[in-house]
Amino acid sequence: METRININYTPSMSPEFLGDFELSFMNYDNNPNSVKLKFDIKQLWSFSRDTTSVAFDFLILAFIVYNVDRALNRQKYSVDGWRRQIKLCNVPVNHLDSMNKGREVFNRAISFLTGDNWNINFVQGQGYDYNPTRKVMDYDYQDYEKVALFSGGLDSLIGFIDEASTLSAGKKVLLISHKELGKEGHDQDNILDYCMNNRIFEGKYDRLLLNAGLRSRTWQISGSPAEATFRSRSLLFFAAGIYSAYHIGEQVNLIVPENGTISINIPLDKGRRSACSTRTTHPTFIKKLEEALLLIGINNKFENPYKYLSKADMMNNCYEDNSKRDILINLANLSCSCAKRGHNHYWDKDPEIIKQTHINHCGMCLPCLYRRVSLDAVGLDNTDLIGTDVFHGVKYNLSNREQKSTRDFKALLFFLKNRFNEHIIRRELLMNGITDSDELNNYVRLGMHSYEQVKDWIATRAPHEIKQMAGIE
Repeated sequence: METRININYTPSMSPEFLGDFELSFMNYDNNPNSVKLKFDIKQLWSFSRDTTSVAFDFLILAFIVYNVDRALNRQKYSVDGWRRQIKLCNVPVNHLDSMNKGREVFNRAISFLTGDNWNINFVQGQGYDYNPTRKVMDYDYQDYEKVALFSGGLDSLIGFIDEASTLSAGKKVLLISHKELGKEGHDQDNILDYCMNNRIFEGKYDRLLLNAGLRSRTWQISGSPAEATFRSRSLLFFAAGIYSAYHIGEQVNLIVPENGTISINIPLDKGRRSACSTRTTHPTFIKKLEEALLLIGINNKFENPYKYLSKADMMNNCYEDNSKRDILINLANLSCSCAKRGHNHYWDKDPEIIKQTHINHCGMCLPCLYRRVSLDAVGLDNTDLIGTDVFHGVKYNLSNREQKSTRDFKALLFFLKNRFNEHIIRRELLMNGITDSDELNNYVRLGMHSYEQVKDWIATRAPHEIKQMAGIE
C-alpha cells in the first residue's frame, strides 16, 4: 500500500514571505486529501541569507519528510499498523545532480529512522525569491565557535551549560531550536529568559528558532488524524543545525547533546524492537545521514559529547563542576523531558494543582523515568514536580492490564527482570547496525551501566512489590 505524495509550492507575491508548501495525496480510503505546511525560516535565513545552497536543499528535504511523517497516520496508512510505504514524487531542489548522488543513502537513512520504506524523488526547483527586510538581524560568522541543538529538554540544557562554559574568549555558541505545537518553544524560552534576566552566559550565545509543521486547520478532509510519534523530528532538527553550521564553515560540527542510553534505545521487550523504539539520534542513523551529506557536498559532522554516557552521568558530571552546579540547579526544573505532557487527565495529581504549579512532567513515560533517575543521582528528584509518582500510584495501577499509562514502566521492569544482560544488549545493538567492535563494546558497557543505575534507583526508592517486578527481591 504505497502512498504517493505530491509537493506543491506556490511562490509568494512578496519577497517578505517564502511562499506556501502543500502536500497532496490519496487518502487511505482512496479520496484526495491535502494539507498546507508552515515553514517560518526567517531566523535561520537571517543568519545564512541563503535559499540556493545544497544545505538549503537538505533543509527542504527534511522539512518535507517531517511533515509527510506527521501527515500519514500509521494506523491508517500501513498494513501492519506501523511500516508505511511512502513515495515523495517531487521534492524541489536547487542542486538536482548533487541531491541525486545522495538519494539512495537518504532513502536508507530515513527509512531506518522512521521504520518505513521511503522512496524520495528529487526534481529541479524553481528557486525562491525570498529576501525579507522586517525584523531581520545581522550576524558575524566570526563570533561563533560552536553550533548546538537546543530542544528545551534536560540533555540539551546540560549541553548548553557545558558548551557555553568552555568557549574561547569572545566567542559564542549558536543554539538551534525547533517548534511545531508551541510547548517546545515555551521550554526553550523559559530557560533562555531566566538566563537573560539573571545574566547567565551573557553575550555567550544566540538562538535561532525554526517554526515548521502542519497547518492543522487546512486539511482538505477535515479531522484527518495526524501521526503523533514524531519519529522524523530529529532529521528536521539536524537539517536546521547543519544549514547554520554550513555557513560558518565546514570545520564546524553540529553538537547533538543526547545521552547515549536514549540514543541506542535498547528495546525493552520484543514488541518494541525495530523502529517502534525511537531512533532519533541512533548512531546507525547518524552514520547513514553523514554519508548522505558527504555525497551531496556537505562536510559538517555530527558530534555527540555524551554518546557513551547515561543521563545520570551527564547530570553528575555537570553537577560536580562547581562553576556549573548553581546554574544547573536553577535551570533544571525549567527544562522538560516528558513525551506525554498533554495527557494530564490521566495523572494522579489534581488538575488544579497541575495548572497552578505548572507541572509539565507526567512521571510515567520513559523519558520522565530516566529523568527521575538522573535527578535522583544528585538529590534533585522532587515528586511535587511530576503528575504521577510511579512508586506510589493512586489512579496509576500497575496491576491493571488495560491501563495504557503503566505500559512504559512495566516494560522497563520487565526488561530489568528478564532481558537485562550483556548477551541481549549486544544482540539488540548488532541487529540495529552497530557492528564496529570497539563501538559495540562501548555501547554494551553503556547499556549495562545505565540500567544498573535504574536498578539502583528502584532498589533505593521503590516499594517491595515493584522491586519484585524488577527482579530485585
